[in-house]
Amino acid sequence: MAYAEKRGKTWRVKYQLPSGAYGSESGFPTKQDALDWGRAQETDVKRKVFINPSDGRKLFGEWVSEWKEVMDVSEMSGQTYASRLRSVILPQWENTPIGDITSMSYKRWQSQLRQRFQPNYVKAIEGLMRMLLDDAVEEKLIPLNPMPTASRRRRGRHVTVEADDDYVWATPRQARLVADNARTLRGFQWYVMILTVAYTGLRMGEVAGLRRDQVQLLGLEYGRSLRVQWQGQWLTEPAKHTVNKGETLESIAELRLADPARAAEVAKANDLDADARLRAGQKLLLPKGFTLIPPKYSSYRTLILPPFLGDLLSELLADAHTTLVFPSQRGRPLRVDDQFYGRFWKPIIEGQDAEPVRRGRRAQPALPTVDGVADMVPHGLRHGHKVWLDEQGHPRVAVEERMGHRLQGVEGTYSHTSPEMELGIARALQKAWEESAHDQAEQQPAQWERRRRSS
Repeated sequence: MAYAEKRGKTWRVKYQLPSGAYGSESGFPTKQDALDWGRAQETDVKRKVFINPSDGRKLFGEWVSEWKEVMDVSEMSGQTYASRLRSVILPQWENTPIGDITSMSYKRWQSQLRQRFQPNYVKAIEGLMRMLLDDAVEEKLIPLNPMPTASRRRRGRHVTVEADDDYVWATPRQARLVADNARTLRGFQWYVMILTVAYTGLRMGEVAGLRRDQVQLLGLEYGRSLRVQWQGQWLTEPAKHTVNKGETLESIAELRLADPARAAEVAKANDLDADARLRAGQKLLLPKGFTLIPPKYSSYRTLILPPFLGDLLSELLADAHTTLVFPSQRGRPLRVDDQFYGRFWKPIIEGQDAEPVRRGRRAQPALPTVDGVADMVPHGLRHGHKVWLDEQGHPRVAVEERMGHRLQGVEGTYSHTSPEMELGIARALQKAWEESAHDQAEQQPAQWERRRRSS
């Protein structure tokens, strides 16, 4: 039972914790205030909703360290969370007791974020912060999440949200012109890569991680396919691998790092000898750097190729002997970084003037501007692929499956993709390719005119 003690000019209360031991709290001006507070805590203990005030004194940075140890997320999610915590969240809250984070202090920080970053990035930061605080509530470190709920977020000055759909995507004709520029700039492989993205809807990570043994080209016409099994990512945190029966360090390096020569790196990361024998089920860490990891949302899928794309991939792989279908210019794994955008992507979209050979740089060919796709990013080819399929009227379940998405609810439970649906998509894509060859103006208005505007 709670009782109060005089301590100097204030009162201290002692109250019984769930464990049977006694906790205490000081600083009350009167004995009755101390007793009321202590009895309230004991009532919460009996109702099994007690939050120990001392737990709220844990520093936010300490809580993040504990949280990261038990989070079971994909390699890419873990890397993304670590980056956002390190660069944005921890600099603000690391040394703050988690119980001292109030709704007002959060809103002040939120306002600063909105001045510094783009809305989508702010939304991602807020989502991670909410996850951390929700889990802190679940662990009974704090009674409530101080972040405003959806209804409370509506308070304050009204902010108009633009309804324009301004994401830039390419039509089949525009995709073909971009691919033509890619061939002029870097050669046949890059031409095929652009068309592969445009006509399969692969994510860029899936393109970078596409292995030659995932491309089945033995059939004719619509008998050829592509299997999405991996995405290739440059990781700053080690990925994990569970050893399968018969695997060696070299085979694991070839499978997950696309380079058997990196077996020594795998051995070093796990303190193993170079000729160490592995056992099935053994857990290994993979070295940082380029790694093949499961596709986003585990969206494994097999895509029937339109005949023209099957022909192009057959020609490409007949002359190439690399593990990856689309390596970099130097034969290393593809990296979609600033150099990729500056030296490859931007010129094939915006065009460029011819440049002679300069010290340390090759001659650059002249490239025409592709009208209507200014500011398009590589992911815009994937967006365009989805638009084409929707315009062609394919069943939604088949479209979403090809994109690597899953339908939710009853529709997702009872809808299934048939072989005829998949063939229908491949036939329609072949037709789109053939029609894109016509050297004529776009039938649709310019990209900026196609955007939906709010009334």
